[in-house]
Amino acid sequence: MTTLPPSNDNRRAIVRIVGYEIVRIATSMARMHDDDIIEYVIFTAIWVLNTQHLITDKRYAQLKSIPPDTARRPVTMDELRRTTPMPDHILVSYVEQLVEKGIVERTPRGLVVPTAVFTQPEMLDGTNELYGRMMAMVSTMRGAGFSFGEEPEHLAHGTH
Repeated sequence: MTTLPPSNDNRRAIVRIVGYEIVRIATSMARMHDDDIIEYVIFTAIWVLNTQHLITDKRYAQLKSIPPDTARRPVTMDELRRTTPMPDHILVSYVEQLVEKGIVERTPRGLVVPTAVFTQPEMLDGTNELYGRMMAMVSTMRGAGFSFGEEPEHLAHGTH
């Protein structure tokens, strides 16, 4: 009798781990938005779009090296719609709410989350918490056999 090596197809386990962490992160981060996950998602989409061009810029890698307002690219409503697909009346309503709260600014070129928002202690705490969740997720993924490198040969070619 021939025994086959155990499958190293751990996709379902990894998807469960990531899904679990997405829910935990969104629930936790929503605390800063009066437990409103939709507000958290829209707020996050805006600041991510404002700063995605800075991802590899080492000047802004450390916790307190926050990109200045001049480095932020305003996001248009069309860009935001593509990033956060939801009914327009909901998206517009939440954007207005974020502007009224003073954590998003409307500029002639689009929406910006100003640097000052990220210097608030609760935002720095949230950054630390999110970083900790990500480290826990990476550890759990490694424990489930996920390798942060090349995809296994049988998965790379679409073999199921």
